[in-house]
Amino acid sequence: METSTQLGEKYDKLFRENLIASEQMTVSSATEQLYTVFEGVRRNIVCLEEGTCSCGKFQMDELPCPHAWAVLKNQQLKPRQYCSFYYKKDKLLRTYEFPVNLMLDESLWVIPIEVMEDVVLPPKGRRNA
Repeated sequence: METSTQLGEKYDKLFRENLIASEQMTVSSATEQLYTVFEGVRRNIVCLEEGTCSCGKFQMDELPCPHAWAVLKNQQLKPRQYCSFYYKKDKLLRTYEFPVNLMLDESLWVIPIEVMEDVVLPPKGRRNA
């Protein structure tokens, strides 16, 4: 299984941690793209075609979660194609390619009246303690 990536350091670390976390998982295929991954008594559903997992991490991080990793290893697929291109080193570096202009001192900001008059209320509901 190929584990070398062209990902930025932070994302490469997460990529490898997910690989290690997938070691004890077993996979059962439902269809060519839909798999059930068993992790002890827990199970998760992975869809490679849509890049989703019932744990929510695969679609949120756009990196293979441990469950997706288990499927990729089971099917002998290359994991690199399941990583967002935004995490690749060259793309991360291009983020900082253009200069960023500093904000003026807050006392010099020109704020439109309609923005100043907007009333923003906190969300309804309870706060988590």
